Amino acid sequence: MNEKRRLKIGIDYHGVIDRDPDYFREFSRELIRRGHEVHVVTGGPCGTVTETLRKLRFCYTQSFAVLDHYEAEGLVKHETDGGFRVADELWNSAKAEYCRAQGIDLHIDDSLEYLRYFVTPYCRYDERTHRCTLNDEPCLDFNLAPKQVVAHLEKIFSK
Repeated sequence: MNEKRRLKIGIDYHGVIDRDPDYFREFSRELIRRGHEVHVVTGGPCGTVTETLRKLRFCYTQSFAVLDHYEAEGLVKHETDGGFRVADELWNSAKAEYCRAQGIDLHIDDSLEYLRYFVTPYCRYDERTHRCTLNDEPCLDFNLAPKQVVAHLEKIFSK
C-alpha cells in the first residue's frame, strides 16, 4: 500500500491568516488532521502572533518569526520611538531561508517582495480573489472548502 507523503506547508500570518482567520484555521486543522505539518511563518513578534493564534484556536505544528530570529542574533536596531530596524536584505530573505532549511514544500504568502529569495515553491495569496498563484499560474482556490484545497495539495505533491 502506498503511504501518503507528509507535506510541510508554510503560511504567512500578516496578509494571509489574519485576512481570513476562520478559513485558514480550518485549512490548517485539515492539513494536520491528514498528517501534514503547518508552519506559521511571520514577521513577528512571536509572542503577539502566538497569543492571537491561541485565542483563535489555530492549530499549527511550528512557527517562525523573523523579528525574534534576528533579535536572538543581535541584528535588530531598536529605535527611540519603540520601532525597530533590520537590514532589508536580511528581513526580506528570512522567510525563504527558513522554508529552505525546514524543507517546506509550499509557502503561502501575500508579498511580492519576498518571492525573489525563495527556492521553495511560493504561492502568492491574493486577498481580493482568495486564490494563490505559483509562477503566475493558478495554484490554490481558497473559495473552495478547506478539505478540497488540502486534497488538491496532496494531488499536486503526489506527482
